[in-house]
Amino acid sequence: MRIRPNSKNAIRQFKHIKHLSISGNKDDGFLDLFLLPINARNFDYNSVSDNLMESVADYALSRETRDKYKDKVMTLSKKAREKFKEAAKNDGELGELLLFCFLEGHLDAPKILTKLELKTSNQLYVNGSDGVHLKKLSDKKYQLIFGESKTYDDLNRAFNNAFKSISEFVNEVNAKGNDKSGISFEKGLISSNVESDIFEEDEKEILNVLLYPEEKGNYKFSLDDAFSIFIGYEIGIKDEQQKCSSDEFPIKIEEKIVKQIEDYKNNVYKLIQEYGLIGYTFYVFIMPFTNIDENRKNILKKVLE
Repeated sequence: MRIRPNSKNAIRQFKHIKHLSISGNKDDGFLDLFLLPINARNFDYNSVSDNLMESVADYALSRETRDKYKDKVMTLSKKAREKFKEAAKNDGELGELLLFCFLEGHLDAPKILTKLELKTSNQLYVNGSDGVHLKKLSDKKYQLIFGESKTYDDLNRAFNNAFKSISEFVNEVNAKGNDKSGISFEKGLISSNVESDIFEEDEKEILNVLLYPEEKGNYKFSLDDAFSIFIGYEIGIKDEQQKCSSDEFPIKIEEKIVKQIEDYKNNVYKLIQEYGLIGYTFYVFIMPFTNIDENRKNILKKVLE
């Protein structure tokens, strides 16, 4: 399957510092820890904004829309930012953009449904997933990955709300009373909105199943549902700024992040059990921020300039 290069370029700025298994069963999934770029014993949020800009069009617009404006670069950029700005009234949108970049750039799972175009045009996706991607595990094994992003100051709150949202999505519970929500509804929309350009010639079978789900029994491969979560949480770095040299600072911050997540890891599996989600694979991307509410808004503001 074809991966857009902008996503890989966007996540190169983040250092991958740890890969942890959620449990003793590899099919339960993994926690991947990332570190923001550092400049002068601070997280470099300007660099984050600059490197995310090129991914906005890939995230916000469908291939059809991008092709329409492929010879009009400035117009394409304007259209993408307009679409992203419509949705950015929701503070979680930065997490959704980062999740998109990690899924494509790190997990090699391309987007197959442009949620943002549908979300802002008819409001059907307010309670849906934060993205739909496809991962090829082998020639005969695929995963349909639904995304969820949470950016909160508290790590436990972020994880708990993420798994609560996924549970409601799986069980098709919509607190706002809109019947058009949940995993079955979202799968139904894939058939009419799938991004077919990501598939190579020898992958037509899986494309046919996405277009015509009732045909799944005619093909000899598996397509399992899975989930990916982006967790942004707040971390304090003042002590390290005051006590560490420039060389020591990133080492101490990495150690702090790894300890926090290793200490919390068992709670992740408990939440999976608590919300009745055993059986699904979870790909979790975790990255801490300082002053998360303020910096999240500042990053979005610069991306949209």
